[in-house]
Amino acid sequence: MELRHLRYFCAVAEEGNFSLAAKRLNVSQSGVSGQVRDLENEIGVLLLRRGPREVTLTPQGVIFFEEAKEILHRAEHAVALVLRSSRGEVGRLSVGLCGPVTSTILPEVIRKFRQRFPGIELVLKERTSAEQVKCLIDGQIDIAFTRGVPPDMRHLVHHEMLRKEPVVVVMHRSHKLCAEKTISVASLASERLVLYCREGAPELFDNIIATFKKAKFSPQIADLPVSWLSILTMVESGEGVGLVPACVQHLSNSKNLVFRSLAQNRCEVDALFAWRRKDQSAVVAEFLELIRQKRSELAK
Repeated sequence: MELRHLRYFCAVAEEGNFSLAAKRLNVSQSGVSGQVRDLENEIGVLLLRRGPREVTLTPQGVIFFEEAKEILHRAEHAVALVLRSSRGEVGRLSVGLCGPVTSTILPEVIRKFRQRFPGIELVLKERTSAEQVKCLIDGQIDIAFTRGVPPDMRHLVHHEMLRKEPVVVVMHRSHKLCAEKTISVASLASERLVLYCREGAPELFDNIIATFKKAKFSPQIADLPVSWLSILTMVESGEGVGLVPACVQHLSNSKNLVFRSLAQNRCEVDALFAWRRKDQSAVVAEFLELIRQKRSELAK
């Protein structure tokens, strides 16, 4: 049984006449009659009463007619849905949130995307930088924001630079170093440091440690929280001095915290966005284009 059989049968049922059904379908009358007969033979039930002037449905035909109409409707709907999906008009998109990395770019991108593509179900999932690429490859998210792509995963994803971001110092406003416009790495040698845990952002942690190694001393790490807000809270409480990406400043509204650049911008970290290499989705392509547009705006 094919959709053609159902289409011919429904046309005859609606027109009540083989000749009229044939004209509507733009095929021969014998073709319509043959297809309906084949359908009845396959089912083993008579669906139509054939009279000299009109054709009517048998009780079984009435039941079959309602079901056949629904099947045809669903088939047409499926085709229309696929075509709209190919144009990026419908579908589902899952985007990874990555704390302050995405806070300066995603809100506007998401608003524009929802306005342009109201038929797309947009899902936001918060993941750490280290989790983003794994979730991307596993299919949990479609677009990732991360600090780096592990070498063993680079063949599976495309990625682009969102921006290079300086690492800055955050301290309580009463700290002695607040008087400085920029902070030298050497001046932090005796400070207790609060850093984001390596498991959550290994590239950031390793860059900070490498910066201290170049200055020929080992940092005194007071704590390694798993959240940026925890770092800010600990610094405000006097537990130490923090080293964070510049975007973390947007999370703070405390008058007790002061952010200072490192002298000569001695430490930077990448902010990347990534997607699966095999993903040819028009929906993903549209979202990526909005990210690129926002990146260009921020670069001006």
